[in-house]
Amino acid sequence: MRVPKAAAGGDGAARWLGAILLVAAVALFLAQAADLLRYVNDDAYITFRYSRFLATGRGPYFNPGEHVEGYSNLLWMLVMAPVFALGGEGAVPAFAKGLGLLCGAGGLVLSFLLCRRLVEPHERGGAGPGVAGAVAAGLLAVAPSFTVNTVSGLETAFFSALLALGVLLGLRAGEDGRWRGAGLAFAAAALTRPEGPALFGAYAVAQAAVAWSGGPGETRSSFREIVRRLRLPILDGLIVAFATAAQYAFRWIAYDGEWLPNTYYAKAGGVGSMTSWTYVRQGALPPLLGAVGIAAAIAGWCFGRIRRRAAAPLLAVAVAGALLPLATGPDWMLGWRLIVPVLPLAACAVAMGWAGIAARWVARPRWLAPLLLVALVPLAAWTQSDVRAAFERIVTVRARGYAEGHRALAEWLRGGAARPGDTVALMDIGIVGYLCDDLRVLDITGLTDRHIAKSPGTFLLKQYDPAYLFDKRPEFVVLVFAAKGDPERPPEGLSLLPWSPEENAIFRSPEFRRWYLRPAGPAKPGEPWIDDLARSLGAERVFHHAYPDRFYLLAAFRRQPTPRTGS
Repeated sequence: MRVPKAAAGGDGAARWLGAILLVAAVALFLAQAADLLRYVNDDAYITFRYSRFLATGRGPYFNPGEHVEGYSNLLWMLVMAPVFALGGEGAVPAFAKGLGLLCGAGGLVLSFLLCRRLVEPHERGGAGPGVAGAVAAGLLAVAPSFTVNTVSGLETAFFSALLALGVLLGLRAGEDGRWRGAGLAFAAAALTRPEGPALFGAYAVAQAAVAWSGGPGETRSSFREIVRRLRLPILDGLIVAFATAAQYAFRWIAYDGEWLPNTYYAKAGGVGSMTSWTYVRQGALPPLLGAVGIAAAIAGWCFGRIRRRAAAPLLAVAVAGALLPLATGPDWMLGWRLIVPVLPLAACAVAMGWAGIAARWVARPRWLAPLLLVALVPLAAWTQSDVRAAFERIVTVRARGYAEGHRALAEWLRGGAARPGDTVALMDIGIVGYLCDDLRVLDITGLTDRHIAKSPGTFLLKQYDPAYLFDKRPEFVVLVFAAKGDPERPPEGLSLLPWSPEENAIFRSPEFRRWYLRPAGPAKPGEPWIDDLARSLGAERVFHHAYPDRFYLLAAFRRQPTPRTGS
């Protein structure tokens, strides 16, 4: 489908202004990312363990002999495997964060370039393509959710950049009448996240609808003419279909005939009390100035000078991605990561709408429209200041918590507490699993265990018999106990409860009490509170993971040589 190119955007001064604002947006993004670099996402280390096993010849598995796909980012896992092979254990997390930052900055640049191609230059308005693109990039730069997901170690920013690149290359192909490789970008996206094919589907449907309707003043085209217009998108679709089919074939062969990743079954239905609508509202609206910003953008799309036909695929992907949690359920990770991948496209769509309004209704003086548009970026930053402050606090506290909790637990296990081949059952399997690659790790939430994942219930609420866990005779069972309080101060009168119903069922089971409760010895004068807690719980060790406004304690229970009687 050949789409007319937009005219050259504005005068030289306007183009320079847009470029300067883009550089400023990227610098602002990197500065804010520096404050969040300490963010650790334990789930990222699950993928890293798969990469480690693949790089060391043990196959794309979490445990030897267990063919379970406990990740949902195949291409990201494959990218990290050679990084481990070349750089070792410490290289993978650092590389993942660095690549995430690069892709995040790339998302700003891609949103800028998309606006430059899609916003018409205006003789009167002065809000040219460069300014609109800089506004889109600025909205991303000040969005805490976008920034925190670029440094998480997960594939979110990588996936986001591939989607935006695919849309941009598809737009260029439509303008030039030549294939530009959009299908390769979308195929890579399809291999990176399970929703990749669905979002490409939204893109393809929008392209087909535009081709079917014909251009302005045209009558409906014949089927042959429509196919001719869509020859390049059809080629892209065949490439995506081939990549998707290849991944399904790989999954079928490598993971015992499964069609879907195991994480789908483990996470189906969402988690916690948050509804899908709340998740969408909190994740999609604030970066775009809320409902008012969206309404203004819609008005611009309706009444402004916008290349609506060319921009329809971009808008389709942005809307489909933002509403996707309504079908999949929400996610529990910091920063609404299910919505973040389409934020560059959504920011572009909104900036286009605002530019359309500015060009139509703020014509004179020429400097006023660009000034008003650029001023919306600090306004967006101000409206999200509470979220940004909360993220920085959470990241600061939990980064130390992961070091003193999960990493300390892993170092204790591989430092001699556990023997190679021992099984450790726990909830937060990422860091422990990655660092202790010679241990078998049983995920009590089911991410890497097929039986638990397919048990009734949603994530952290799986209803399975704890006997399943004990039949595997884990040497260690690590349970999380929590209590409200200030983790910066020694606890007084803790009222500890297991973190999840699953852990509570394990802790209360007779089998656990027979085999895993260590006999409590006498209290020792001057004993540190955490050692006293381990003794009173019957645990071998307790590790304190700092968590905002509560204690989050990892209690490691070792299997005793003989069962307790009378339990």
